[in-house]
Amino acid sequence: MAKKKSKSTQKVSKELRREESMVSKVEIKSPEDQERVSRIVGSIFIFLGILLISYGIYSFVKFSRNPELDDTLESPSLSGTEVLTNEENILVRGLADGYDQVFVFVDNEEVARVKVEKDTTFEYSYRAELEGKYAVSVAGVKGFPKRYVSAQSDMRIVEVDRTDPVLGEVKYPEEVGTETFTLTGNVEPEAEVVVRRGVDKYSAVCDEEGKFLITGILLDEGPNVFEMEVIDKAGNSVEVEEKVKITYSVDSDVNGNAVTDESLPVAAGELEAAMKVIRENNLMAVFGFLDLY
Repeated sequence: MAKKKSKSTQKVSKELRREESMVSKVEIKSPEDQERVSRIVGSIFIFLGILLISYGIYSFVKFSRNPELDDTLESPSLSGTEVLTNEENILVRGLADGYDQVFVFVDNEEVARVKVEKDTTFEYSYRAELEGKYAVSVAGVKGFPKRYVSAQSDMRIVEVDRTDPVLGEVKYPEEVGTETFTLTGNVEPEAEVVVRRGVDKYSAVCDEEGKFLITGILLDEGPNVFEMEVIDKAGNSVEVEEKVKITYSVDSDVNGNAVTDESLPVAAGELEAAMKVIRENNLMAVFGFLDLY
């Protein structure tokens, strides 16, 4: 029995060795053609990668260099840039149709490179630390990788004024017998003078010499107090500390328009009123002259 068992075991062992031999003979190998294709494809991708990197470096260097001037290009405009401001920053705005970028110059020095939006507009905020005048201009840039720049636009002089206006002499009668009165005075040229009492508001713009005249200011019987404000062209405003105090008395014989000729302005919108006062004064002088005869 033991002998039969041994033969059976040997037979099984032989079968196992045969199967192991067959398995060992089966090898998973990649075909030579497949290996060759893989190497070629890999080499192509490596070459393309090197080519793209080289082109990127070239484009970056080319784009970073100063563009070439093209005098035939039309310069951008500064149509949206204000010429007078009291802000901390100068807002440089305009149109740059056909350009990708705009170079901004202040006093002939480049201060920024700004992207042009899809609607052809551009905007840049330049910090102006000091008051004074700044010469602003722009140039348009386009093209890639080789870029071209236009000539600088016409300069726009922007004035930065942060100084409050100072009101000079103000003239008006302290007591009148009329329901209205006239206020005259002087401040800086083209400033606006505003007189208020409650919801009532009266204003006038100074002429080139800084003179102003406000007529038809309504009064209530008795004492009247008005506040004054001066606003210059840059937007600086100041409330005048001294109030305008005038009394309307029906017993007074003083006309509310009694002002001196040298106080009359030639401001826009006030010339007619000024001429009216002059004509009235001239007529009184004529009648007085005739009375002598």
